[in-house]
Amino acid sequence: MADGMGKPLDTLAVQLLQRGCRVEVYGGTLTVSLGVRGERVIACDGVRFRWGGERGHVVGLVGAESAAADRAVLVLRQTRRWS
Repeated sequence: MADGMGKPLDTLAVQLLQRGCRVEVYGGTLTVSLGVRGERVIACDGVRFRWGGERGHVVGLVGAESAAADRAVLVLRQTRRWS
């Protein structure tokens, strides 16, 4: 799953950093966490951000990175709470 030039993942990474997440963009994926537990991978196909890869649940749409970041943080908080 390639995201073309990588820009959507970079934009999402900035949004997640502003929300206190740890992020790392590597190739066509973004690794995000709120701490030691609950690290997740987000991929982008140029249209949608998805957890893990092309078959993962949709996190949000390219162009709506702020909403995707809000959803990602919500999921990470729930994961951290239940782990």
